[in-house]
Amino acid sequence: MTKIIEIAVKVIIYGMFFAGVWLFFGRYLLRYFKKSSRYNKSGKDTKNKRYSLFMAHIRLVLHLSLGKSKDSNVYIFIFVSAFIFLLSFFILFSLSSSGLFSILVATLLGSLPYIILRVRLAGLQIEGSYEAESLIAELTNMYRINSLNMIAAIDGTIFSLNSCPHSKRSLFHLSLAIKKYRNTEELQYGIDSFVASTGTEWARLLGMNIFESVVNGTDVQVALDDILSELKEIKSIIERDRRANNEAFTMVKFVIPAVYVLSIYAANKFFGFTLQKFFNYQFSTALGIKFFMVIIALSIISFGAMFILRKPKFDY
Repeated sequence: MTKIIEIAVKVIIYGMFFAGVWLFFGRYLLRYFKKSSRYNKSGKDTKNKRYSLFMAHIRLVLHLSLGKSKDSNVYIFIFVSAFIFLLSFFILFSLSSSGLFSILVATLLGSLPYIILRVRLAGLQIEGSYEAESLIAELTNMYRINSLNMIAAIDGTIFSLNSCPHSKRSLFHLSLAIKKYRNTEELQYGIDSFVASTGTEWARLLGMNIFESVVNGTDVQVALDDILSELKEIKSIIERDRRANNEAFTMVKFVIPAVYVLSIYAANKFFGFTLQKFFNYQFSTALGIKFFMVIIALSIISFGAMFILRKPKFDY
């Protein structure tokens, strides 16, 4: 019990320290990063290309999963991840002199915000992929009704997709990108974001046809009909795989907690541990606490993986 109180005090102290650092230096860091971002966009500094790609990736993930794409949101996300890493590292290192183990576990814990975002994004992509048939059917109809005007077709589809919230949101952002693009690169970025909202092959083909129709005025009726017909053909296969994965996930989500409960029973049955002794070893010793943190982190990752895999994307 004393060990748990000691850890709680350390967490509070470290948390207050890093929060104070952020409150004091945060505004200066944000100002510096924004200035650096504008400098990189101007093309004067090619050495930071990898850094810019990293920031663009985080921005895209935040935009697709939470609807937030401001620079400040990106920097806050990075700070929170770094805060979790440093806090975990100092706590683990104070419990043990093993620097390598502390770094590995702290890295895993510091990656959890990104992992959670990717799991959420994967869930949104899966749900959005099942709106494919309704989306493409409605877009094709609107495309014909509006005399092959893709921009008007997209706007009309947005108002008609009341039962497809993911596609409606993605099309809305795509419509804004199409209306304000100044060159083909900006349009391509907007279409890439639309494709990434589901991350499917049918979305990529749809994005290519939208690009051709908007930029070159190409008639893409036949291509849209082909995409829709192929989606209808694979519908039964996807539904069968979905049912099989749901059954497997239902079994596994009960197995993971049961294994921990059975470990308590095994310690009592075969090693003579009482319940109090087991929890003392688990939460009052450095080794027990470290392994418990590893168990929690791996369990979160396992549940995230199963959440993604339990329902296949509606795709070719």
